[in-house]
Amino acid sequence: MKNLHESVAHTYKEITIKESDGFRLRLEKHEVVSPKGLYNVDLVNEILKTDGTVQDSNTYNFFMTKEELQTLAQGLTA
Repeated sequence: MKNLHESVAHTYKEITIKESDGFRLRLEKHEVVSPKGLYNVDLVNEILKTDGTVQDSNTYNFFMTKEELQTLAQGLTA
């Protein structure tokens, strides 16, 4: 888990979206301290070695409101 301010640490969520040989895509989300109601969203693309350790990674960072997150989730599941 990331080292987050105590006021937002409880909002941290991490999921693995996809994992296969040599590749993993994760999503990390947490609320930011300010402004209230804004979330930090990281999509983390990891290239894995044959032993499963991370060889390289790219992070795509977005700031979204709860409504924008809900729109994203609905769009992905429609």
